[in-house]
Order: sequence, then structure tokens, then C-alpha cells
Amino acid sequence: MSEQTTLQPKVPEPLGPGDLVLSDFDGTISLVDTGVEMITRLGLREAWELEERWRCGEIGSRECLAGQWALVRMPEQELLDLLDAMPLDETFVEFVNLCRRRRTDLAVLSDGLDLYVNRMLARLGLRACPGRVPLPPLSECLPAFANHGEWTPQGVRVTFPLTRQDCEACGNCKRAHLEALRPGHRRVIYIGDGYSDMCAAQYADMRFARNHLADFCDEQGLDYRPFACFTDVAAALRG
Repeated sequence: MSEQTTLQPKVPEPLGPGDLVLSDFDGTISLVDTGVEMITRLGLREAWELEERWRCGEIGSRECLAGQWALVRMPEQELLDLLDAMPLDETFVEFVNLCRRRRTDLAVLSDGLDLYVNRMLARLGLRACPGRVPLPPLSECLPAFANHGEWTPQGVRVTFPLTRQDCEACGNCKRAHLEALRPGHRRVIYIGDGYSDMCAAQYADMRFARNHLADFCDEQGLDYRPFACFTDVAAALRG
């Protein structure tokens, strides 16, 4: 085997009380990055330029997101119709139910917008609620930490109520949420796929990764379990 082969950790302990599961949204629960898919479908060249500058580290996530979504100018219903066409991993519902049965805390961390995160989770029959510390029980709602998006005739206006002032990398600092939520939990399990997951994933006790996050874990020598859908995550943690 080469050194880049996925590092396989030992068989994990079954999911249970005291565990904290944090999941990315775009590219993880949603099967595509919603923002990238939106600018691709609309052919927004200027928005793609912002995306490339962000990926290269020239600008931060806040500047990128605000600039991209300001270019999305269309009637509100057309925007909602586009969002409703985005594919989702429907097996996430199975995983949420497993967490409920095992009395495990679960939260969604997204550097996207609540404008679509909450709506798309509702398509799965899940009621999202704003994330807070301590987390509300899953029997009440699914906590989601995300940037705020608001439709206006001049474009989607984005604000960043959960930003970390000493870090320009992300609009919504996932590491900060992990650190705030960790106390009282025996284990933090992180699930993600992309650039905005890289910082937080380093501080988790267990990782499920694919795509860019998996590449990052390989480069950094971090152990993780690859997954195709949440059925894989549930199978690994069911015990």
C-alpha cells in the first residue's frame, strides 16, 4: 500500500449518549454544493471567479459568499424552484433516527445559507432550528449553524452572525462551534467533504470524509472513514 492510502482506524465504539456528531451540509447531506450548483446553472462567470479566488486563498469565505449570492438576481419563486431541484442524501433521515434512538447529540454545520439549508432539510421531513449551546434535543428539532441569507429583488443578501472575527477563512467558523459544543461529550464525530470542513475536522475524535476533505486527511495523516452516503456512517456506528 502507498502512504496515501486511507488510514483505517480501529472498529469504533457504537454510537451512544455522550457522543456529539457534527455534519457538514453542502456536498454531504446535499449531494451537491448548493452555491456552486446555483452559479453553474445560472452561468455566472463572475461568481466562478470569486470561487477560484477563495479556493486559492486570495479572499475569505465571507467576501466570496456575499459576492456570489448578490449576483443571483431572479424572482423569488424561480430561486426556490432551483433550490427544490437540488438532490439530497435521503439516507440522512435514517442516520438522524439512529442518533435519536441512541440519545446522541447531532448538529449541522454549514458555511452555506440558512435560506436553503432549512428549506432542503424540510424536504427530508426534518425541522431545522438555529444552533445554540447547549444543543436542543433531536426530538424537538435538528440544530443547524449557518450563515444567514435573505432574498431581495436586488439579489440574495448574506450576513454572517456566526463569524469568528480573528479568522477570515470561513463565514461560519465550524471549529468554533466544535469547541463550544465539545464540553460534556466523550467523543466528537465529524462528517464532511469540503474546504470549509478542514479546520474543524482536525479537532474531531473521529472523521468520516470524502472528496476534498478526504484528500486533506490523506495529506495530513489524519485517520478517517470514507463514506458514500449516511447509510455507511450509520453502519459504522451502529455497533
